[in-house]
Amino acid sequence: MKKYFIYVIIAATAIVTSCKNDESVGITIQPQEDEIIVDSDTFIIESENYYVPAISAQADSMILGEFYNETYGTTKAELLVQIAPPIDYRFPEAKYKPEPDSLVLMMYYNSWVGSAYAPLEFSIYEINKQPIDYNTQYLSNLNIGDFTDSTILMGKRLMTSIDLSRADSLEEDTAIMPYVRYKFDQVQLERFFNMPQEVYKDEEAFLDEFKGLYITTRYGSSTLICFNQITMYLYYHYTYQTNGKDTVVNTSIIYPSNKEVRQLNKFTHPNIEEVTACNDSINFIKSAAGIYPKIRIPIGEMSKRIYSKIGDKQLNVNAAEIIIEDIKYDTTNTYLGKPFYLLALTTDQFDDFLKYNTMPSATDTTAVIASYSTSHKGYKLDLAYFITKHLRNEIVEEDDVIEMILMPVLAETSTSTETSTIANIKPLTQLAVSTIRSGKNEYSPMRLKILYNGF
Repeated sequence: MKKYFIYVIIAATAIVTSCKNDESVGITIQPQEDEIIVDSDTFIIESENYYVPAISAQADSMILGEFYNETYGTTKAELLVQIAPPIDYRFPEAKYKPEPDSLVLMMYYNSWVGSAYAPLEFSIYEINKQPIDYNTQYLSNLNIGDFTDSTILMGKRLMTSIDLSRADSLEEDTAIMPYVRYKFDQVQLERFFNMPQEVYKDEEAFLDEFKGLYITTRYGSSTLICFNQITMYLYYHYTYQTNGKDTVVNTSIIYPSNKEVRQLNKFTHPNIEEVTACNDSINFIKSAAGIYPKIRIPIGEMSKRIYSKIGDKQLNVNAAEIIIEDIKYDTTNTYLGKPFYLLALTTDQFDDFLKYNTMPSATDTTAVIASYSTSHKGYKLDLAYFITKHLRNEIVEEDDVIEMILMPVLAETSTSTETSTIANIKPLTQLAVSTIRSGKNEYSPMRLKILYNGF
């Protein structure tokens, strides 16, 4: 940023200096009103911790578990999961003597936060109250009690992030995806095997019979697991005769938790405000639905100061950057990573994005994305276009501010032969944290540096 400012100022100085050459009369005949004014300013940015009530409960990944950190507090993630039936499925006729073998829940994952070996107990309950409505936009602070009274326990078991019984095979074959396997008891096996044939006519009929699973944890605060697939399997066999001999056929029914049904994530952060209320010289970033810094751009003060220098000339912002400085506030915990992308979104667009993943168009200039830079040890927020539009096209009062939320996001990129662009942005649901310097930090307050010219 400093180098960029210096290069632009040198270039501007060179232009003016060249005009003083005796062979050029440009400086002598140029009216004063045509003079290009180049200047720079720095503005302190007010900031505070904003405790996010919720994000969308619909996520591509399904987070389960609990994790505690003395700096950022506790994060607990629970799941409500519907499973889909095979439409129009038919069991073999009674003459083939179909018999049930087992009912198994497979939960696949490829990442986790926390300890690989700390025990975590998860419990599976049946959703036995109101069903999950496919067309409702649920938020991550949803009330579990609306869906289940947690009286029908379908099963529970202890696990670790790395299955110790398969640790060697997982290390040898990286293509094997880790999973949690739970085998239901005979009661649940008989129930699914003896479901009426009509429940397989469509998803609605099946979900009337079985509304879904509530999966939570009751023990352990060292692990959050990110599941990318949850599937139930009903294994059974039947027998038919060939040339007077019995032939046994082993088969199964697959009930996936796919896009045809709903999977909801509930996130809670108990006592988060008390844990993070240490001082006002720093701000915290924590996903998902945890803490997002709120910043205030002093657009009125900027307008007054800038136009007092350039008068009625046309404003052009060459550079306007906020360096969001990350500090190593917690060096004792190696489990927590930093969010790679931050989305700066104006507060009037914030709610819609959280609920519906609705992004404003690029011409609205209400959203700016920043990525983590190891050279800056933080995030560089480029607001040049944003500031230019607001200062050129709006009438602002001296005390006007623009409030923006800095939220950690998952950005999916689209790469061509020449460029790489961001194709999709979603709120980050995995646990990631950072501690940044606030606008009140004595050592290095959050600030916006702007280089501009009037012509």
